Amino acid sequence: RRSSDLIPKEAKPEEIEGPPKYTKSILKKGDRVTFPKKGETVHCWYTGSLENGTVFDTNISTSSKKKKVGKPLSFKVGMGRVIKGWDEGISTMSKGEKARLEIEPEWAYGRKGQPDAKIPPNAKLIFEVELVDID
Repeated sequence: RRSSDLIPKEAKPEEIEGPPKYTKSILKKGDRVTFPKKGETVHCWYTGSLENGTVFDTNISTSSKKKKVGKPLSFKVGMGRVIKGWDEGISTMSKGEKARLEIEPEWAYGRKGQPDAKIPPNAKLIFEVELVDID
């Protein structure tokens, strides 16, 4: 089956064109000037959940004394080190920004899912990501 067979003809073009396979909602604006460039290292706090609200991963652990414990996730952006929805979504964020990324399966873990991480096949993933630093 071709993917075009699955698309209703009356759908608006911007909803059916190839990229992007994610949507972003800004929860907190960043500095609006410092954006990560390909190959730069970004540092992020995040929580990932399924559409039903089940959290499958987070690097934020809170204690009563401190807001956040642990270290942000660091990776080189745009290099394929993370799922495509992250590479693409985070590259549109500015330093300090917090956003909700809703990532379609094609730009997440696809039809295989990630059984070890409790991510089912063809799952749409929702991440709240805070871009804390870029270097």
